[in-house]
Amino acid sequence: MLNPFADAVREIAVIFAHGSMQPDGAHRLYAVAALVCEPGGATRSFSTLVGTPRLTAREYAVSGISRKRMADAPGPALASKRLQEFLAGRDFFLALDAVGAMTALHGFTGIDRGVDLGFSTEYFIPHLRAYDLKGLWEYLTGSERGKVSFTPSEGLSLAVDLVKYISGHCLSDDHTPHAPALRHFLGKSGTLFGDVWCHLHAHYPDYFGGLFRPSGEGGSDNWRMFLEKAEKRERKSARARPLRRISRESLESRYKGLEQSAPGFTFRSVQADYAAHVAEALSDAAVLTLEAGTGTGKTLGYLLPAMEFLRRNPGERVVISTYTKSLQEQIFHNEVAFVRRTLPIYREIRVVLLKGKSSYICIEKLDNLFDESLDGRMLLAWLYCLITAFHFRHTDISTVGERVRQCLDEGQRFSRMLMEVSAGSGCTPSHTHCPAQVVTVQAQAADLVITNHHKLALLDRDPVLADCFTNYIVDEANHFEPAVRNAFGQAVHAREIQAVLDYLERRVRDALGKRPAEDEALLSRTLDDIRSLRAAAADFRQILLAIRPKAVFGAVQTLPYSHPVFADGAMRLRIEGLHAAVESLVRGLKWLKEDDPHRTLTFPSRTRRRMAQHLEQLEEAAATLGSIHDAIVYENNITVYQIFRRHWTFGSLMVQVADLIREQIYDRKKCVVFTAATLCHRNRFDSFQAITGMAPSPTIENAISPREFRFARIPSPFPRDAMEIIVPQDAVSGKYDNKKAWIDAVARSLPRLIRRNRGRTLVLFSSYQDLHQILEKAG
Repeated sequence: MLNPFADAVREIAVIFAHGSMQPDGAHRLYAVAALVCEPGGATRSFSTLVGTPRLTAREYAVSGISRKRMADAPGPALASKRLQEFLAGRDFFLALDAVGAMTALHGFTGIDRGVDLGFSTEYFIPHLRAYDLKGLWEYLTGSERGKVSFTPSEGLSLAVDLVKYISGHCLSDDHTPHAPALRHFLGKSGTLFGDVWCHLHAHYPDYFGGLFRPSGEGGSDNWRMFLEKAEKRERKSARARPLRRISRESLESRYKGLEQSAPGFTFRSVQADYAAHVAEALSDAAVLTLEAGTGTGKTLGYLLPAMEFLRRNPGERVVISTYTKSLQEQIFHNEVAFVRRTLPIYREIRVVLLKGKSSYICIEKLDNLFDESLDGRMLLAWLYCLITAFHFRHTDISTVGERVRQCLDEGQRFSRMLMEVSAGSGCTPSHTHCPAQVVTVQAQAADLVITNHHKLALLDRDPVLADCFTNYIVDEANHFEPAVRNAFGQAVHAREIQAVLDYLERRVRDALGKRPAEDEALLSRTLDDIRSLRAAAADFRQILLAIRPKAVFGAVQTLPYSHPVFADGAMRLRIEGLHAAVESLVRGLKWLKEDDPHRTLTFPSRTRRRMAQHLEQLEEAAATLGSIHDAIVYENNITVYQIFRRHWTFGSLMVQVADLIREQIYDRKKCVVFTAATLCHRNRFDSFQAITGMAPSPTIENAISPREFRFARIPSPFPRDAMEIIVPQDAVSGKYDNKKAWIDAVARSLPRLIRRNRGRTLVLFSSYQDLHQILEKAG
C-alpha cells in the first residue's frame, strides 16, 4: 500500500471481511463480500461464508450470521478459490474490516497489493477509528444506528460508501478547503495509496455516477494558504454592577424546558438541587466543594447554571476543567451543543475547547521538517501531521489511530516525527498559523472555556490567557491535586535528548568536508560535544539503574530526600555533570541563532531553522536540569525517575501542593467549584480540604484571604439496592483470584440481568478474550 505502483489504475475491487479475533492458525476469515466497479458504472458482486471450526458468540453477533448458515459454509480452500476467480485480473483491492485482517486477505485473494480502508479512515478522518464500524456508519449517514452488527452485505455497502466519501468529499475542493494540498502530496508520494485515491477522485463520475465534478488531477503545494490564522477577537467588557443572581425556580424552568424540547431528557429534582448550589457559588464568589452521587447528572448540572450565569452577567467568564480528555470533548461536542441547540438563549455564549499544547501540531516545526526529497511512507507521515493540523478541532496527535501508527511507524520514524512537531514546547504566540495559538487567542475572547486540570493549573502562566478567567468549575476534582503536582513538576526525557542529538549529528556530519578548515574545526568540536553528551546520558542511566537494579522497566520510582543516594550531595554532583554536558553543546551551537552565520558555515534555511529549534530543546533541558538540581534539597520535593531499555526520565515533583493552590487559585479567583462523585472520606471533607489547601496552612501565616468555603453532598437518586454485587463461592479465596470462577459466575448471571434490566447491563472485563468466554458461555 505504501510502496510504488507501476501500473495504471483501471478498475477497483472493494472487499469487506469479517475476521476472527482468535484466529485458527493462518485462517481467520469467516465471511467475505466483494464488489468490482468498472469505469462506466458497471458492477459485479460476490459473497461467501468461510467454514471455520470455531466461532465465538461475539463473532456470530457482530456479523449477523446464524450457526445454521455457517454449518453449510464452504471450507477455506474452496471459498478462497471462488473469490480468486471473481477477482481474476485485479492488481489490488480496497478492503474494510474491524479486526485488522489485511494480511489474511492477501493470502485469501491471492493479490499481494491492497489499500486498507481502515487505515484510510484514520488517515483522512483522523478522529474516527477503524475498528468502530457503527461509528463510521453513523458519521457517513448522519443518523443513529440501532445495532452494532453488520452483515457481509451491509459491511460491503459501508465500504463502498466510505470510498465515495473519501474520494468525493475529503479530496474535493467543494467540500474540503485543503483538498488541493492533499491531492498534491498524495500524488507526490509515489505510492499505491496515493495513486488510488487521486485516481478515484479524478474518475469519480465514471465509477459512481451522479453530478459530482472532480476538482482535477493536480493540486496545490501551497498548503499554508488553507490554514486558519490566530486573529484577536473583541472581548466582552465586564459591567461594573452587582452580579445578577440565578433563582432555583429559573433553573428548574430551564431543565423543564429541556425536557419539553429534547426527547429522552427527563427532569430530575436532584439535578436542579445540584445546579442551585453551583449557581449560588457563582453569584456569591464562593469556593464550593460539591459531591454528587452517580446519576445526579453533574455535567448538565453545572453547565446550565454556568451558561445562565454568563448570559445574565456579560463580561464574566468561566472555565470548566476535567481530568479526562474524553469528558472534556464530550462536554464541548455533545453537552454544550445540546444545550445551545435546545435552548436558543445560550447560542450567543462563545465557547472554546482548549487542550494542552502538546495535543497540537506546531506548523513552523512541521514546515521545517519538510524536504522536497520526501516521498513514500515518510511523505505520507508528514501529510498525516498536516491533516491533523487541519482537523485540530476534532482530533490531536496524542490519539493517533492504531492502523496509522502501525503502517507509518517503520523504525519509529513516525513516532519521532510526532514528538518533533508537537507544539508542547517552542510554539510561541508569533506562530499565528499554529492550531495551539489559534485556540489560545479564541479562548482569550471566549465566555466559556472547556479545558483540562493540567492546563487550568498553568493558565495564568500563559502569556495570552493570564488573568483572563476568575471563575473555575473543576469536575473530576478527586484528580485535581495530582494534576496540579504534575503540572508544576520538572522532568527531563532522555529519549527527547537522543532524538535531538541524532538529528544534529546527521546534519553536522553532512557538512563536514564541505567547509573551510576553520569551520571544519568548529563542526568537529560540535561532534565532540555531542559524543560527550551521549556518554553523560548513558552514564546517568547507569547511575539510576544502580539505585534499584531489580526495578521493572518503565515503573515510576520515587526517591525521598532521605534516600542514601542524596548523601553528601552525590546526586546533585551527578546532575551537575549531565547539566554541564548539555550546556557545553548549547554553547557550541550558539552560532545557529546568529543573524550572520559563522563565516561560510551555512545550511539551507529550513535545515538551519530546524537545527535552531533543536537547540531550543537543549536549552530547555538545561534549564530543567538546573531547576531539578535546585529543587531536590527541599523536603516538599520528591525525585522520580523511570528506566527503559534504551532511555530514561528524571524529574522532581512537589509532595504537597496545598500552599500552591491557595496562592494560585483561592487568593486570585472569585468562584471555584470542586465537584466529583466521591470527595468525602467517612462522610467528611477533611482530607479533600487538606490536600487542596482549604485547611489553615502550617507553613504560611495568614495565607488565605477571608473566603467562604462551602461543602455540600447530593445523594445518588438510585436506591441503595440498585447495585448487586455477585461474588461466586469458588472465588472467595482471600485474593479473589479464581478467574475461571468469576467468568462462570458472570456468564450464569448475565442472561438474568439482561432480562431484568431490559438490556441495560454493563459488563467490565480485563480483556477481549475474557469477554468472548463470558458471551460464549452465556449463549
